[in-house]
Amino acid sequence: MPYVMVAPEMMAAAATDVAAVGSTLSAAHLAAAAPTVAVIPAAADEVSASIAHLFSRHAQDYQALAGQAAAFQEQFVQHLNASVHSYAAAEAANTASLQPLTAIAGSSASAISALPGQLLNMLTSLWGQLIAFLSGLYNAIVLAAIGATFALLSGLFALILAPVIALFVPAIVEFLIGLLI
Repeated sequence: MPYVMVAPEMMAAAATDVAAVGSTLSAAHLAAAAPTVAVIPAAADEVSASIAHLFSRHAQDYQALAGQAAAFQEQFVQHLNASVHSYAAAEAANTASLQPLTAIAGSSASAISALPGQLLNMLTSLWGQLIAFLSGLYNAIVLAAIGATFALLSGLFALILAPVIALFVPAIVEFLIGLLI
């Protein structure tokens, strides 16, 4: 069985760092919005006006995508914070479930000499149930965290990179065609 060690404090710090990166990116997008969305034509001719309009339109599309990415980033931070709380709650539940077993083992130490076979069978049974419970809990938490993280990261890739590439390739082709015509 693989082991995963989670430090909720480190996950909370990571969530804070990701939120800070999101705030910095939002500020940068806001600062870049005005000069990029309203591009002024270089000259008073139709070609310059068309190029300026084309770049302004692509800047507007980029700002819309940046807004979607910011919403995704905020959701990711919320999921990360929720995972911190889930891990802490799971750790508390595991600790609480071990308390009675520790008490039973301490009080049963004197009875072991009189009933070694019965007590050993009881502890073995409890241990097996505990291992099964912890294994199921572990699998559920890890699969949920991996699935959510993979879905969020693949969505981020599809949301940001593919549309950005799709935005700039047609703009370059239109620009080159405009030069040839």
